[in-house]
Amino acid sequence: MIKMPFKTLRLMMYIFIGGYCVFILTPLSWMVFTAFKKRGEIFANPSGLPNELYFGNFERVFSSGIGTYFLNSLITSVFSVTGIVAISTLAAYALARIPFKGRMWVYMLIVASYAVPLHAVLVPMFQLLDGFGLLNTLAGLILPYIAFGIPFTVILLYAFFLEFPKDLEEAAKLDGCSQLRTVFFIVLPLSKPALLSAAIFQVVFVWNEFLIALLILTSKDVKTLPLGLTSFQGQYSSDWGAIMAAVLLSALPIVALYLAMQKHFVRSLTGMGK
Repeated sequence: MIKMPFKTLRLMMYIFIGGYCVFILTPLSWMVFTAFKKRGEIFANPSGLPNELYFGNFERVFSSGIGTYFLNSLITSVFSVTGIVAISTLAAYALARIPFKGRMWVYMLIVASYAVPLHAVLVPMFQLLDGFGLLNTLAGLILPYIAFGIPFTVILLYAFFLEFPKDLEEAAKLDGCSQLRTVFFIVLPLSKPALLSAAIFQVVFVWNEFLIALLILTSKDVKTLPLGLTSFQGQYSSDWGAIMAAVLLSALPIVALYLAMQKHFVRSLTGMGK
């Protein structure tokens, strides 16, 4: 068997990484450049740097009422992610640490529910929300987000809690801590990297989700950002500067969140947050 030299492998790896970075960064840079260009400059020099920073595109975005969409997405994300992480944390810890009859069957049921396609439950979900009068409300959007976000988060946190050191919990019990106090004062503070990682995953899902929101929300006052961007694109179909400015603004919160939580996120995924 012929082995490839290490230097050749490293060169191929660098070429692959460089090509991947170019593939990812090219559309992103075009989006940023276009957001700060005047309309004439966009078509005259579509791929180059802007001659000067032009903020008129952002002014048109804010004057179109996109702030309402931002607020709705923020409210939806905060309540949805809080509910998902809170419920999933307790469920995952119970499945990983508390022995009870049928525990593995419950876990397998959660795993199976994660495999159910979203499109298969849209109609019954719509009918259920309609029956409770929750259509066209943020509450009617938050509840499905929590339901769809719990299975993945339980699976993620279950694997983490299985590897959580039992010695810490046993030491807390010897000191007189109850099971509840042990969870809230010992386990959860040490599980912060895993909880933050789960929260980031769900924030990205909720912030960018389109299909469920399209089905449930119809009024402009309750539309979230993905729906608002669709309406905005229809309103400014030929104004690429304003469209790219709106897309850039919608992406900034997620990018800022990831940069702020990057250390915890990487530690959890690499198993160092245990």
